[in-house]
Amino acid sequence: MVYIDEVRKTRGSDGYDVITHVCCTRYMSLKATDWKTKAWMIDFIKRNPSESVKTKYRRGTTWVEGEDVRVIDDEFLRTDANHTRRDNLGEL
Repeated sequence: MVYIDEVRKTRGSDGYDVITHVCCTRYMSLKATDWKTKAWMIDFIKRNPSESVKTKYRRGTTWVEGEDVRVIDDEFLRTDANHTRRDNLGEL
């Protein structure tokens, strides 16, 4: 299991935020410190279909498991199953 708990974004030409990097870890109870490019994470998800990638977030002092992360059109990271052509990992 890989968890993403932070992202870096930039403003895309369409006016929406675009994820450029994700911070990930294999530990639910620890803050992620391993920054990867979005392209690296997309490739990882595609090469490892049996490995779950999820978001996680803090609720008070506790880490909470979020949603599954999906790749859409080999270009976008999303937590929902629709095929909207932009990034969406919730409120990370």
